[in-house]
Amino acid sequence: MKTTFSLASRSLSVILTLGLTLALTSCSSISKEDCSKDMHDLGYEQGRKGMNNLLEDVRNTCLRQNPSLDLAKYQSGFEDGWGEYCTPFNGYRMGAKGDVYKSYCPEEKEDLFHVRFLIGKKVYEKNDQVRELQEKIMDLSSDPKDLQTPAVRDELNNLKNEMKDLTNEIQRLEQQGLANVHLN
Repeated sequence: MKTTFSLASRSLSVILTLGLTLALTSCSSISKEDCSKDMHDLGYEQGRKGMNNLLEDVRNTCLRQNPSLDLAKYQSGFEDGWGEYCTPFNGYRMGAKGDVYKSYCPEEKEDLFHVRFLIGKKVYEKNDQVRELQEKIMDLSSDPKDLQTPAVRDELNNLKNEMKDLTNEIQRLEQQGLANVHLN
């Protein structure tokens, strides 16, 4: 019995080690194809997407292929792209699309980016609520006989008023989120 347990335990340990090794080695963020790109363009593309600075990954993956690689170009491109990503407008836009918050912005830009992201996220959530209300209104309005009952008419009026309030709230949030977006 002890041998079976020991054998099963070792097998599980080997499987977990192999799985972890595979997971860690297969998640390289820089491919060999990336190494053949213009380094400024690669850095710019990654910075503009709000990704982490992958300079060390570029160094580890690409220098083997091309020892004369100009890593300063990657860094310069990344900073250029990062500057475009880390704007209040982009923070708002990402939130309004329902994106998940991720920001690696410089400290001096992070606060405003995050504030605008949260405003955009509220817009996204309010728009979701509007869609739900529209569905409820459609459901209640689908049977003309039901529209004759005072309870259904009252419910429809309440839903329409709620939708009007939500729409006003969305407009207020949009104005707040887009105010002075030229500030960096």
